[in-house]
Amino acid sequence: MKRDLARSLVLAISLAIACGPALAHHGAVGYDYSVPRKTLKGTVEQFTWQNPHTLLLLDVKDDKGNVVVWTMELNNPGNLVELGWTHSSLKPGDEVTVTFNPAKSKPNGICVDVLFADGRKLHSSQGCVQGNLKSFDELRQLDKQ
Repeated sequence: MKRDLARSLVLAISLAIACGPALAHHGAVGYDYSVPRKTLKGTVEQFTWQNPHTLLLLDVKDDKGNVVVWTMELNNPGNLVELGWTHSSLKPGDEVTVTFNPAKSKPNGICVDVLFADGRKLHSSQGCVQGNLKSFDELRQLDKQ
């Protein structure tokens, strides 16, 4: 009986140690969700379709006319495909308006929406949608509004 309890305890501790790094990946301490979302208009510099997160590098002119590169984190490609994205959804030179949750100290953000000049809009589900959506189907309905 004591041996079984000891084995179970060792197994539980081993699993906790092994799973710790997986939980650490999704820390949000670098982003400020208490402030209103920001919107920036810019030019796509690069769109990287990769795991664990797709990245959008956006050239944005600041108040002085200098170009600042903003890095926007999106969800992983598998989830983005469910929302209508492809690896070629954004191309260098595309003019877009991005809504995002800002980082606390860098020109980074967690992407919410990408609005194209022609009115098309793509959503990212990377902690980006207000409300209590329970599925990708509900998120897809936002495109129809």
